[in-house]
Amino acid sequence: MNLTRLICLGLFAEHGPRHGHQLRRDVETFKADEWAGIRAGSLHRELRLMAGEGLIEAVRTEQVGRWPPRTIYQITSAGRRELADLREQAVARLQEVPDAMAVGLIFAAPQEPFVLGGLLARHREAVQAELGRLALERERGLREGFLQPSLSPLEAAAFRRSELRAEAELAWHEECDQLLAGPKAV
Repeated sequence: MNLTRLICLGLFAEHGPRHGHQLRRDVETFKADEWAGIRAGSLHRELRLMAGEGLIEAVRTEQVGRWPPRTIYQITSAGRRELADLREQAVARLQEVPDAMAVGLIFAAPQEPFVLGGLLARHREAVQAELGRLALERERGLREGFLQPSLSPLEAAAFRRSELRAEAELAWHEECDQLLAGPKAV
């Protein structure tokens, strides 16, 4: 699953022709570097690859002031088919990322419970902070909009999904704390 390609094609389809710098600004505005791991350097590489594959095509070159000329691209019909395929892959499949937390817990040294407890406490604090940030960001998006006049229902649903995942992570922390505390006295 190539999230960089999915986001780039999605931005072209939704916002029309753009150059690499505009695409980078869009990714920064959406904060896709945070929630999708998209990096600015990967955008220009992906643009070259997509152009070579016929998923996007150059429509013109612009030069503003002393800035170097910029090539404006638009999505092609092949790019729209690729976008549909990538969207289907992204939505239809379960998360396929490795679970670093599970690996860390499996190989945690039983003789170091205080170290593990401290690490889990820091993780819980980070999840709580992220949950607060997500809720505020979603509320702001609903109130003010991002690149559009208002946050779409699907964009709001994506934010809410992230909030629910963070809430589930906090619930897991509660269960984990109980497991680590050992059997309760009756």
